[in-house]
Amino acid sequence: MPPEKDWRAPPDEAGDSALQYTDIAMGYLRRNARYRSDYRRALGRVKRGTISADDATASLVRRWGISYHTAPGLAFDPKLAVARPDLSPASIILAPALVGIGAVPLDMESLGDVRARIRMDGYLHLILADPDGDEHVCVCGSCRGPMALMLPIEPNSLARLASAARLCRRLSGMAAGPPALRPPPFRREHLLSLLQVLDGHRAGATQRELAASLIHRRVSRYNTAEWVESAERKRIRRWLAEAVELRDGGYLRLLRGG
Repeated sequence: MPPEKDWRAPPDEAGDSALQYTDIAMGYLRRNARYRSDYRRALGRVKRGTISADDATASLVRRWGISYHTAPGLAFDPKLAVARPDLSPASIILAPALVGIGAVPLDMESLGDVRARIRMDGYLHLILADPDGDEHVCVCGSCRGPMALMLPIEPNSLARLASAARLCRRLSGMAAGPPALRPPPFRREHLLSLLQVLDGHRAGATQRELAASLIHRRVSRYNTAEWVESAERKRIRRWLAEAVELRDGGYLRLLRGG
């Protein structure tokens, strides 16, 4: 995993102006000790040549729902996090079209800058670089024949439709536009603050230190009784519980924009 830094500094994720919910979900998961251990073991197997980077990544994605790609030279690259397509409506699914509906083969050249091609569980996962937020395309089967977009009937089908529309604009030579599952500013700020709560807690900071740094510096001037009865103490306890829940499984909701 990336080297540790002072928890009081903004988390690495805060520097990404095109941050999507999937990026934030990966931020929580990479702070999960069991995932970190699984990832290190997978990376070690790839380096020893006992498994391919794509197969190791597929195994991690099946277990955790999302993972960094395990290519040693690209390890820890936040732009190479891959989510299970059924969990992430940001993933665009292409499959062979039914005969007679007028579909055409996928022109790979029209996809533009392809950041990564990852073979996983029978499909090709493409990460398309975009300044407004990368696009993730899952190509099932051969793309030599006519292809069609798949829009599963699911709770967040409108987000999947918006993701598919981005790809259609890209294939037409237009700007794809912003992704559908990008957190609004207030939600982004809160989720990033919770990442700092996790980092501070892991570094051994007390709840009072967390509150003084992340809520209001006046907390450091409270006496014991004032701190015990303070709104800041109650808030930081809620934040810590929320942050731990997101780290230990709740991050999967973020993949759907939750």
